[in-house]
Formats: sequence, C-alpha cells, structure tokens
Amino acid sequence: MFIPSTPTGTTFGFVGIDYQYVIVTMNPDSSWMFDWGDGTNTSWLTLEANKTSIVQTHQWSAPGSYQLHVKFKSETVSYGIWSDAMIIEINTYSSEDFPNRPVLYTGKIQGIVGNAYTYSALATDPHEYLVCYRFDFGNGNPSEWTAYVPSGSSAYLSFAWEKPGVYVLCAQAKNQYGLESMWSDPVQVIMKNTSEDNGVSIDLLVIDAVHYQIIYTSKYNGSFYDPSSGASNDIKWKGGNVFLIDGDSDGRWEYLYAPSIGQIQPYIEPIVPQKNFFSDFPWFIILLIISIVLGIISVILVLIKKGYIYLYEEEVSVKK
Repeated sequence: MFIPSTPTGTTFGFVGIDYQYVIVTMNPDSSWMFDWGDGTNTSWLTLEANKTSIVQTHQWSAPGSYQLHVKFKSETVSYGIWSDAMIIEINTYSSEDFPNRPVLYTGKIQGIVGNAYTYSALATDPHEYLVCYRFDFGNGNPSEWTAYVPSGSSAYLSFAWEKPGVYVLCAQAKNQYGLESMWSDPVQVIMKNTSEDNGVSIDLLVIDAVHYQIIYTSKYNGSFYDPSSGASNDIKWKGGNVFLIDGDSDGRWEYLYAPSIGQIQPYIEPIVPQKNFFSDFPWFIILLIISIVLGIISVILVLIKKGYIYLYEEEVSVKK
C-alpha cells in the first residue's frame, strides 16, 4: 500500500511567520490535503498543468509542537491515505532573535543610467542562522530576496536605473526562519548621463566597518580613497573584472576587489623564492654520477686483480 511521504519544509519556526511546504508527485490524477495540526487543513489540491509539485504556506498563531500530515487520494485510493506525522516546533520570538542590521558592503554610488551595477550587503545572525538579503533601490519596489548564505557572508544583486537622479539605497536581511532585520543605514546613489563628468564613476567599499571609495578615471584605472583622511592610492587592474588595492599606502596590495560580484577579500602576494646556488645546484645528480663512476672503477680493479682482465704491456728492446 502506498503511504505518502511527508512534505519538505522547516521543522522549526516562529509564531506568525509563513512557512512553505512542498509535495512532489508525478501523478497528475492524484489529490492532496494538508492537515496543519492546529485544527485547520487545506481543501483537496491537485497538480497544475506542467507542474510536478504542490506548494502551500502556513503560519501557526501559538507556540507549540504540531503534527503536520498530508493526505493522498486517487482513482484507485478513493478513501485517502495519511502520511506519517511531521513534527513542527513553533516558538515565540524576541528582539534578540532577529538578524542584525546589515551594512551595504559594496556597490556603485555614482554611475551612468542604463548600466547594471552590482550591490552587496552583509549581516550576522545572533544564532548563526542562514541569512538572505533584499535591496530597496529607491524606486519604491524592494527587490526579490537573494539566496541564503551563512551568517556573516555577503550576497549581491544587480540593478540598472533608467533615469538620472539622486536615489537612496538600503538593504535588509532575513534569516532562514523568516525573521527580518531593520533596514540598513541609507546610502545616496547618484546616476548621471554618460556625457557628465566624462563618465567618472565611484564605488562604495566597507572594510572593517570603515567606508572607502574607489574613484574610476577609466574602466581599468582609478584610485582607492579614504574620505575620512583624504588619503588616496592607485588601484591595479589584475585582469577580468578584478582589482588590487593598497589600503595603507605601504606599497603592498592588501585587498582583492571584484565589483561584478560585490566581493572584497584579503590578498596574499605570492612569494617568489630567491635563487641560491647551493640549494638550487643538482647535488643529488652529481653525487649519483660520481658514485656510479667509482663503482665501475672498483669493479674493473677487482677483475684485473683476479685475472679476468689483462693489461697489455708492449715489450721495448734496447740496443746496446
């Protein structure tokens, strides 16, 4: 007898948050019902055309442990069969359960209309839950949520403004159980026409909670600028869409910046080994050759001593 599987979805959550549960089936003639364990259930549900799954959302209004079942029926099983119970633990939440307010990590703060620019945000969760992000690009419509990433990791989205102007950009984080953070501090974004400022653009970067800028003079050239101190250093194009940054003016590259994916990471310069005659000279090969030669000489001497090899001596006659 066929017993339906429990749906996929979270087994932990918070009061008042919508959670999604999915049934996968290849039988277009089957019908399914969700019993949420709180005295409510769905009606009989069937597959939509060209679909292989049925998706339902539900929220529980009180904390507790709930038994979620799904019921299956078809032409051959008209009375229906219940799945095993899926135990759902629902808790109340406090202010300490929400993700921390994110920071806008990287992104264009002065650019050209019509170009798609990448923006990234970063937040931590007090319980180390996975987090995702969305952005408000100042157009009145927040973006879709990004994919979930580990707490303390960034994620990014790209966006293009259609009209020149000054916009306010913010980001928000959400953990894997649906709790949303406060919006980030706003960042002003200026979009201009191509002809203005000869196409100069500026990126925002946040490193160790300090705001920096990259001011591009061309596609592959620019400077790393600290607005608080006025210090400025050249950046170096490394190839592709990756740049090297000297963050402290010591002549060494400290950071690797990839604006297309909104990533900054420490850069470790490759160490070029210094050549040393004694360490680089092929002593092993030389010693091996010498050993072979000495071995051959030793064998020859032994053979001579035992009479297996004779030395030819030419007789010389002396006239008196």
